[in-house]
This record gives sequence, C-alpha cells and structure tokens, in this order.
Amino acid sequence: MNEVAAGVEEVPVLIVGGSMVGLSAALFLAHHGVPALAVERHGGTAIHPRAGHFHLRTLELLRSADLEDAVRRVSEAQFFPNGGINAVETVAGGETASYIADLNAGVEEFSPSRRLFVAQHALEPLLRARAEELGARLSYSTLVVSLDDDGDGVTAVLRDLATGADRTVRARYVVAADGSRSPVRRRLGIGMHGYGLLSHSVTIYFRADCSKLLEGGNQGVIYVFNDRLRGFFRFDRSGTSGFLAVNTLGDPREPGALDVTADLTTEGARELVRAAIGVPDIAVEVDDVAPWDATADLADRYRAGRILLAGDAVHPLPPNGGYGGNTGVQDAHNLAWKLAAVLGGTAGDALLDSYEAERRPIGRLTIEQAYTRYARRVVPELAGDEELPPLVDDLSMEIGYRYRSNAIVAEGDDDGALTEHPSTARGRPGSRAPHVVLARDGVRLSTLDLFGQGYVLLAGPQGAAWRRAAAQAAAATEVPIDVHVAGAGADADVEDAAGRLPAAYGLERDGAALVRPDGFVAWRSAGAVDGPAETLERVLRSTLGVRSRAASAA
Repeated sequence: MNEVAAGVEEVPVLIVGGSMVGLSAALFLAHHGVPALAVERHGGTAIHPRAGHFHLRTLELLRSADLEDAVRRVSEAQFFPNGGINAVETVAGGETASYIADLNAGVEEFSPSRRLFVAQHALEPLLRARAEELGARLSYSTLVVSLDDDGDGVTAVLRDLATGADRTVRARYVVAADGSRSPVRRRLGIGMHGYGLLSHSVTIYFRADCSKLLEGGNQGVIYVFNDRLRGFFRFDRSGTSGFLAVNTLGDPREPGALDVTADLTTEGARELVRAAIGVPDIAVEVDDVAPWDATADLADRYRAGRILLAGDAVHPLPPNGGYGGNTGVQDAHNLAWKLAAVLGGTAGDALLDSYEAERRPIGRLTIEQAYTRYARRVVPELAGDEELPPLVDDLSMEIGYRYRSNAIVAEGDDDGALTEHPSTARGRPGSRAPHVVLARDGVRLSTLDLFGQGYVLLAGPQGAAWRRAAAQAAAATEVPIDVHVAGAGADADVEDAAGRLPAAYGLERDGAALVRPDGFVAWRSAGAVDGPAETLERVLRSTLGVRSRAASAA
C-alpha cells in the first residue's frame, strides 16, 4: 500500500452502508478478527419493520456468530413461531390459498436452526451491538463523498452530515452495501440487467385491531388479491399493528395500476388498508407510507478492483419469497472470510475473485425465483406459467445452492446444477456442509457448530491418520486446520454413535472432507489416499490462491 499521508485514518476494510447487509459484513469481518469501519448516511439503524422472513441459512450464519438465540427471543416477542404464508381476498374473508402451511415443517432433518420472522428495526441493533462487541466500528450520519482505488488501496473522503466536516480514510478494501440505488455501483459504471422495474409500490405502516379476524390462523405473510389491490400483510403477534405492502391497484393490466404511489394520500392509504382487511369501517391509524420500487435486476459485476459490492447493490429483488435480505447477508458471509484470509496473508488476492464466481450465479437464480413468485402470486395476468422460470423448492434455495470457483475442488461428475436438495447433496464439494447431530462430552451439537472460524477437516471413524496429515499441511501453508474425527472409538473426538456422518458426507470410514470457514465443502476424499499431507497442502494452496513453496523460492 502507498505511504499514507498524515491525518489519514487507515482501516483494513471500509463498508459503505450500515443497514442489515453492511452490519452483517461488519459482524462477520469482526468475527474473523478484521475490525472494519462501516459508514451509513442515515442517523441510526432501521426505523421501520422491513424484511421479516429469515431463511434457514441466514439463521445458521447468525448461529455461528452467537446471535441466533438473541434473534429468536426478539422474534418470539413480536411474532408467532412457525407462521405460514397464505392468500386471501380480504383478511375478513378468510384464506383462499396456502403456499406454506408451517414455516418449519420438515426442516429438523436438515438444519439445527429454524426459520422465523423478525422485523429489521429490531434485528439491526442486535447486529450492531455484536459487531461492535467484536471490534467493528459504525459511523452514522456519514456520507461517502469519493472513493479512489489506486490499485494498492482505496482512499475515501467521508463527510459528517451533522457538521459538514470531511475526513479521509485509507482502506485496503471496500465493501459497498449501499442499497438498490447504490451510488458506489453507479460511480463504478457497473450496469444492471434483468426483469427491470416491476411496479412503483408502497408499504403502509398502520395500527388496526384485527386480532379477532386473525384468531386461529397461522400468522405469517398474508397475500391479498382482490379487485382493489394486490400485495401482502405482515401483522405483529397482537394482531393490532403491522404493515401492508401494495404492488398494484387491482388488475395490473389496467392503466396506472402498477404505480401505487401516484397521488397517494394518507387517507388513500387508510382506504387501501381497509380494502385489504375487508371491514369498511374499521379504525385505521396510518403511521407512515414508504414508497419503493419493486425491481428484479442483477449487476454485471460484483467486483471492481479493491471494491466489492453486496446485497441490494448487486441484486435488488421483489420481496416475494423473502430473498432480498437473506441473500445479502449470505453475500457478506461469503466475502468476510475471504477478505480476512487475504488481509491475514494466508490467501492471495485471487481468492476474492471467487466471491463473484460463487455469489453472482446464485444472485441470478435468486432473482429468477423471486420474480416467478411475484408473478405467480401477485400479477399472474402479466406472464403465463410457460414463460416463468420453474419454481425451485424452498429448502434447495435456502441450503441447497452450490458454488463453483477456484476456491472449490470440483469432482468429475458435476452436473452444473445451481441447486440440489439437501437430502441428496451428501457433502458434494461446493455445497453447504450437511447437518449431522453429534455429541461432545455428552452435549449434543450439530456439525455446523464446528464451522465458522477456520478450515475444518471432518474425518470418518477410521480417519485418525488425517490428524497428522492436517498438522503437516497446516505447518506448510500456515493455514490452521481444525480436525474432528467422528465415531464411537478412542480415536474420535466427537461422538457419532449412529455412524451417520460418513454417509451424509459421501465418505467411507477412512475418508475426510475439508470444510471452508463459511461452512461449504471445499474438497473431499471418499477414502484414505497416499500422501494425505501433500494432498491437503495442494488443496489449500489451490483453493486459497497461494503458490507452492517451490514456486515461491523460484
């Protein structure tokens, strides 16, 4: 890095944006020992209960950062657990269709976590507190005036919006999580392509006593589909407050139907809520009306030099399916360990190229899935089923997506699919490492609880030789490897009394799988190999983008 001028603050990573994705990036970087600085133009964390539906993978990531329990407690105070997703003409008229009857039906086999609903304004303070506890810094009411990437680092000018004073920060890397209108993306000239603008929508935050109308229902997301409007409700646990997102005013083919914001007054918003509830004279207090554009687009690039983009900055999505915030948090998690490895000197800069290689195809898939849910549930008149991307089941979307990059050692039978149901993935390299219930010192735990910091080598019950091999490879590469032998014998350090782990990971009893810090399988050997230490060293150097000792000495 170039010599830093006097008075210029140095940070390893500058995060532009302090909302959910930016806070997640700060949290996960701090979890890996990188004290990032996140700046946000707003004065604090979110004030509206946006987002809401959190997927299994997101909860697993929060679990790895010791936040899952706190988030669950907040969720249970706000919403009923295991809510569903259904449709009505009006709330008073009752259910007309069910998309998901129980949010967590059938997930126990595949994950230690459970899906939940939580409001963004309640989640963000938890993310912020944990990130700061681990060493991250947050600066609110701060605008990024300029970013200059000179190849050795990025110089940023930051403006305090309260005082107007500017300061200069020098960062090794920048993560831009600055939303769907991303000023950083625009400065970089990165284009967006996809389905484009879907509607000028609004979210109406209101209070109305619907508790009697909701009695006996499995409260979650309630789609509304009638002649006056189309959108969805989210009510809190009391049934007396919530929000209504409106995508279209009745039939989307009618002129102006897709511009809900046009000339909308507070009284007009109140009438929309009443029309969706189905009780014309119900008392409704409108707390706020927030306009937003429903779009479904993908950025042409996720990286420009030392600037990497995440969240809505690269994949603004309609809310159908709840993919937006979840996908952004998973972007941040994928990127954080890679930045930490590069900054710590155990990986080459090429590792950061794997961020776009892995996450952009998943971004494209997610946009397609969010769009097809939007089209089927909200505006079926605008696209026939034959024109829509086929639906991918929720479990495959949440914990069955697959990566391909230079940070994965693919196997020869790779079929190229972007998802695979977790019941059949069986530890395939590029897939999320499977959940298997183990025990240690009499305490039950998931294999997922073994991941999250560094590389982990999971071996079968006859895989004790992998311990020595991992120690040698770690010494040669200076990349720590935590080894766990799962079984019931003296060599095992985690108990797998039922012997489920080898089958779950596609291993024989003497095989092993190398799991990355983000919980994805980087490589596996079905059984024992000749030269296991050399094999592991080669895998680590290849996937981390570092040269061999012989090449370094040449």
